[in-house]
Amino acid sequence: MKMPPLYKYLSVQGARLTLGNRTFKHAKPSDFNDTEDLSIQSIFPEETEAALKRLSIGSTDVILAHLNEVPTCSSPMREKVAILQNVFRRNPDASAIIKAEMAKEGGDEIYNVEHMRARAEAFVREINEFMQGYRVLCVTSLNDSEKMWSGYAENHKGIALRIEPNSAKDSKFQLFRPVTYREKRPPLFEDTLEFIAGSLFGDQEAKREATLDKIIYAKTLKWAHECEYRLAIPMLQDEEPWNTLPYHPEELTELYLGLAMDKADADEIVGLALGVNPKIMIFVAKRNANGIIGFDPR
Repeated sequence: MKMPPLYKYLSVQGARLTLGNRTFKHAKPSDFNDTEDLSIQSIFPEETEAALKRLSIGSTDVILAHLNEVPTCSSPMREKVAILQNVFRRNPDASAIIKAEMAKEGGDEIYNVEHMRARAEAFVREINEFMQGYRVLCVTSLNDSEKMWSGYAENHKGIALRIEPNSAKDSKFQLFRPVTYREKRPPLFEDTLEFIAGSLFGDQEAKREATLDKIIYAKTLKWAHECEYRLAIPMLQDEEPWNTLPYHPEELTELYLGLAMDKADADEIVGLALGVNPKIMIFVAKRNANGIIGFDPR
């Protein structure tokens, strides 16, 4: 799918650094305005007790529905699932007996609600800590957003830059992806039984990628006005921490100067921008009779 035009709003100081150093800052999640962004709040859509019941009883139904599929989970679970598949193929009625036995396991810590709740909370903390290893560049498909100019461009004193990836140079900017806006942060797994099926029989690598995508590219409706696209890059193991990456000069194709920008700041930023890309197109923001933001060539 072809991306729309993408823009990065910056304060005057942010513009100086971005153009002067020829790098974009890539933030880590803890630096975001939305403190819940790039995080999970829960593992399953239901409460722990309800999820636990579905997990303990539903796993048998999932195995019955996948009797002839090869388990993809890791050992020793893979061997256990294969044994149950063999039992159920020979005697489907055995599932009822196993369910009854599982229902009696209330004293076992794996079926203890408080124990599982503690494990779930620990898992959420681990995932959220793992996500701090990502560095993210956030942009928008809007260059005329009142809220964006106010919030991210120093109340109209800053700028917006259009970014166009150079595909001939295999630009990382080709990897920008749109954010999906939802009423609340999604749980790690949308459905408990689908989680079981995916864990036992699914493509485990695809499952991990889908899980990460759900965390990275989802925000709440409160932020829908931003029409955000983002580029998320994980830091490699043992890699020195970083927060900036260079761009190709020709990838900055348009510069928009804010309504309230000081003339001296504007002249300085224009000079820096032309030093990066002499062909960059420069525009000055204005308001029409209805107060709507528009632009004139400079």
